Amino acid sequence: MSNQPLLPTYECVDDVPLHRVRGNQLGILLSVILSVSTGQLWILALPLVVQLISRTYGVNYNPFVRLFAPLFPVSARTESRELLRFNNLLAILFLVVALVAYALGFLTVAYVALGMLTVAVVLALSGFCLGCFMYFHWKQYRLKRKIS
Repeated sequence: MSNQPLLPTYECVDDVPLHRVRGNQLGILLSVILSVSTGQLWILALPLVVQLISRTYGVNYNPFVRLFAPLFPVSARTESRELLRFNNLLAILFLVVALVAYALGFLTVAYVALGMLTVAVVLALSGFCLGCFMYFHWKQYRLKRKIS
């Protein structure tokens, strides 16, 4: 009998299967939609907590991945863990800005941050990773500064 775990772990690899990434993105998008449609921006605390859990403990502990990844076909394509961590940081920053702005009564700032997050998530679900694009240009900028 094999001692293989029932759920595959990805802690020791550099890439995460695309269907797991999409599960997380869908969870963020559904949370934003629910929050905006009900007018209760405090609901955004849920995806913020989920992203903090994922950043701290890894993708295996992300509730959005566990809930929504099974909705997507299992993919052999992967996303780089380095890029995912950058995108995760962007999502956390947008959610924090939105929640703090909401708490302080700056609704316009909150909705702009949510709009930016929503655009990034929708583009990612459509196949274009805006965070990856930004990360690439950030790395290019740093390399050019290092060389000159």
